[in-house]
Amino acid sequence: MTTKLTSLAMIGLILFAGCVPSLNPVYTPKDIVFDARTLGVWKQPGKAARWEFQQRDETSYRLLYTDDEGRQGKFQAHLAKIEGTMFLDLYPEELPAEASGFYQFHLVPIHTVYLVRQTESKLELLAIDLQWLDKHLAAHPDEIACATFNGRRLITAPTADVQKFVLAHQDKFTAKFDLEKVTGTN
Repeated sequence: MTTKLTSLAMIGLILFAGCVPSLNPVYTPKDIVFDARTLGVWKQPGKAARWEFQQRDETSYRLLYTDDEGRQGKFQAHLAKIEGTMFLDLYPEELPAEASGFYQFHLVPIHTVYLVRQTESKLELLAIDLQWLDKHLAAHPDEIACATFNGRRLITAPTADVQKFVLAHQDKFTAKFDLEKVTGTN
């Protein structure tokens, strides 16, 4: 599998890891923050996976995610501060160039959202409880616009509704990824 196709596979893995999957970003331009402390390489203790944040421009990062088997995915990453709460929004950076246009037309890149807590040497990412999300959206179909995609709920609502939803359900971000900065990186 090529790196570009692996990026698409990573989207699927991230979806199942518990991120809020959305067609639209969690941020508006006024919500974006850039924190240089995020730059560098981060790892979960005891894992080979690496999260390498590089500066993409004044307001965003390029995330090169390398999983435990060495497969990589590239993402545009934005930190957003919404009503005092920090979120990380990931979006795939590239689609497979070697695939036909017809095939690419059928691929839908999505945003995934984490709740963020950060210090100088630690980056704590919290993903939403997917079982709760599926049950909640099934029981409250009018709370936020969504569709079912590969057996999972995909939020289709505009950004303002995505923000309202993640803020209202911050307590459901319970799957924690503690990342530690690799010494000698930014």
